Amino acid sequence: RSGDPQREVDVFPQRPARISSRHDEADIVLFWKAKQSSFAFTTKHTVPSLREHLGDHIFRLIGRGADQDPKGVFSINRLTGEVAVSRALDREAIAYYHLQVSTTDLSGRLVEGPVDLDVSVIDQNDNRPVFKEPRYSGEVLEGSPTGTTVMTMTAYDADDPNTDNAVLRYIIVRQLPDKPSPNMFYIDPERGDIVTVIAPHQLDRETLPTTQYELEIVAKDMAGSEVGLTGTATATITITDRNDHAPEFTHSLFQASVNEGSTGVVVNLTVDDRDDPATGAWRAIYSIINGDPNQNFEIQTNLDNNEGMLSVVKPPPDTDCYCSWVEMSVERGNSTAKGHWCPGSAGNDKMYTLCAGMLYIKSLNKCINPCPTLFFLTLPYVSLGSPPASGTGTLKITLEDENDNAPYVFPSVARVCEDAKDMNVVVIGGRDKDIHPNTDPFKIELGKQPGLEKTWKISRINDTHSQIMLLHSLKKANYNLPLVLTDSGIPPISNNTELKVQVCTCRKNRMDCSRASSIQTNLLLLLGLVLLSILCKYPFIPPSTSCVCV
Repeated sequence: RSGDPQREVDVFPQRPARISSRHDEADIVLFWKAKQSSFAFTTKHTVPSLREHLGDHIFRLIGRGADQDPKGVFSINRLTGEVAVSRALDREAIAYYHLQVSTTDLSGRLVEGPVDLDVSVIDQNDNRPVFKEPRYSGEVLEGSPTGTTVMTMTAYDADDPNTDNAVLRYIIVRQLPDKPSPNMFYIDPERGDIVTVIAPHQLDRETLPTTQYELEIVAKDMAGSEVGLTGTATATITITDRNDHAPEFTHSLFQASVNEGSTGVVVNLTVDDRDDPATGAWRAIYSIINGDPNQNFEIQTNLDNNEGMLSVVKPPPDTDCYCSWVEMSVERGNSTAKGHWCPGSAGNDKMYTLCAGMLYIKSLNKCINPCPTLFFLTLPYVSLGSPPASGTGTLKITLEDENDNAPYVFPSVARVCEDAKDMNVVVIGGRDKDIHPNTDPFKIELGKQPGLEKTWKISRINDTHSQIMLLHSLKKANYNLPLVLTDSGIPPISNNTELKVQVCTCRKNRMDCSRASSIQTNLLLLLGLVLLSILCKYPFIPPSTSCVCV
């Protein structure tokens, strides 16, 4: 009626809505709720009218769903005003129809209206939840704390989001394998977040029966009720490796001999590491920590089998210290192995000379570092009695060291990919020709050059080694990183040195450093060209000189 608020009328099956006419009342809006998938149903609603005029009027229905596409969904009885639905409604296709009803006389002249007739389609739960992906993949680091989020599963439902028809709940229905626990993971029923519930010590990649777990996830609408529809997806979770196992030498002593003056690999050192061979956690980094003051030896990692290849790169000089003990370490942990190198021609030399009852030690200054600091010498003696008697005695000699050698860093060159995601450049260590307590622990710091801390960072690993890291990527070039290395002697000695870092191009596991050039060299060359151009443009040329312009 005129002035009435809009009224909402529910629709039930097979009950037509009748709209009657009245000359003096036309501003009427009807709201009509139709259940989807129902046929020919409306509610009966009569516009106040004068019954005696019904026979003179014809009802007309216009709008989307009537005379506009999709045409013919709704129809009206021209004489009675009953509105009916001719086919099933789909809320997900069209949720709302706006129609208009008017009356005309027999000549077609508008008598009343138009009156708005709005139809809202009521949702039915006819859509199953659907996951965005049929298979999801996620990773979690071994040893992660309980409650660590692995991934999020997301499903959607095409039904009305304002009803329970689209309210989803998530559950895990199966885990394969189910060891060491069938409930290693939990999914938040509302958000779909998958988290770990297993204890960190049980989430051990090296002891688990597999490194991949498969979860079957079900999403159910109707807020998870028994009558809800379901959708299914699979989540594959990979347990990734953490560097939690230190490499250990397979032997505490490695021995090798080489002819004097020879170079090359003299022994291969082997280690055990339980971490994943496909990751950097398995890759061993070998270093010589003692026994090589003149850098006669070099050790590198064999990338194929993780062995350490100990090589002679510079034959030791012919000295009275005929046996070199080389002490080596392998990163991570305290695993240390020792080996000795003996030139074949020096076996009969002695470190001492007896003359007139005096003992002379030969060239000990050359043997302080590579040789032991504690000597036991077996000395012959002859008595002056009659008859003379002979025997032997043992002399213990302890060498004391003074802190007279500055420490130095190794390796001196490092390489890194220009687009590397891992900002760890290299593990560097300190060396010292002195012996304890005048060696480690070493203090490795960035040089005093301003701005270094914005690009580089040094993290201490142990008493002898530190990690060099980049804070942001660098372009392909050679960089000289200033370092300050200090030993623990009394007083300590510091050494200002440099680490050459080559930023290279890496493609398909190949590192190309051939075009890396020094930034400092490039800048000096550029500056020289600029100065040369200026001099050629504004020359001051003495009579006996000339200028060549480039």
